[in-house]
Amino acid sequence: MSSTQVSDICVVGLGAIGALYAFALQSSGGARVTAVCRSNYDTLRENGLEVESDRFGTYSAWKPYRVVRTVEEAADRHYSYIICASKSIPEITTTPTLLAPFLARLTSHGSRTPEQLPTAFVLLQNGIGIEDDLLAALSKIGADAIVISGCCWVDTTALDGGRKVVQHGNERLVLGYHRVPGADEQPAQRSLHQLCSLFHAVGGQAEAAPDIDIARWRKVLWNASFSTLCTLTRAHVGDVLALETSRQALRDIMSEVLSVARASLTPSPAVDEVLGDKAVDDVLEGENPKSVFRPSMLVDLDNGRPMEIEAIVGGVLRRAKAKGVPTPKLDLIYAGLSVIQLVLLRGQVP
Repeated sequence: MSSTQVSDICVVGLGAIGALYAFALQSSGGARVTAVCRSNYDTLRENGLEVESDRFGTYSAWKPYRVVRTVEEAADRHYSYIICASKSIPEITTTPTLLAPFLARLTSHGSRTPEQLPTAFVLLQNGIGIEDDLLAALSKIGADAIVISGCCWVDTTALDGGRKVVQHGNERLVLGYHRVPGADEQPAQRSLHQLCSLFHAVGGQAEAAPDIDIARWRKVLWNASFSTLCTLTRAHVGDVLALETSRQALRDIMSEVLSVARASLTPSPAVDEVLGDKAVDDVLEGENPKSVFRPSMLVDLDNGRPMEIEAIVGGVLRRAKAKGVPTPKLDLIYAGLSVIQLVLLRGQVP
């Protein structure tokens, strides 16, 4: 990307993650950000967003290039990147349904200048297999598009009804494209590296993963164990580390996830290194036993919001079933969380 080229980028979902990275991208000087936001639309349009970030700096009244209420409004132009930062909760809506106006535009217009790379859909969401239905939808319409997903290792929170976003401590974003059999990978590689360059321009810790599936399994190793056990017990991380019984439960859950991961991925030295048995010890040793961190799944439950059960646990179990891998601990976790999710979807407080 040249120093004078500016990319149009649409960010769907301006919660904590979406707002933080929308701010970073526009601050890079290489992006015009269109933000699709619903609950905080009026606040953002009238007053702007207060950003307090250890990584990207502070700003008292930041506004993106354009703010719209709906995806339909946003789907009026070609975007280099369409970033989906809303949580993956298919019980409410699937990703292809959420992004349908963009898919329709690809079908009806389907044209770009020779200088433009294909539109890249960037999924900043937790879970395993979150890209499957979008890849299927793009294949069905024969769209010339790229699917990238990201693993966000960052502690960021939206406060004051979405008026303020706070990020403290480490920030790391691992990005990679999902391979399509028979497709030329060069456009995806260029698109991925250009996106990383935008984050690097503002000091972001963006990494281009050689295999994003390995990175996603490494992330879900934590989410499927710590997030789920904290949520079921309504306890913070330090609490579930305090007892030997709960520490053993974490080990057992992570061991099941690793078994499914290794059965699902093509064997390689990278898989052995990142997803070997030692990964369990690495995760446990990397946690502060006095941590008061509450995973986002638990925060959603605290606030009566539906949780990412299908993406985080269901995605692992679907891969397990396909590969014939037994997962008794995860099966029990999934059953318990599914009951809570049912109550939340009814609009009740568990």
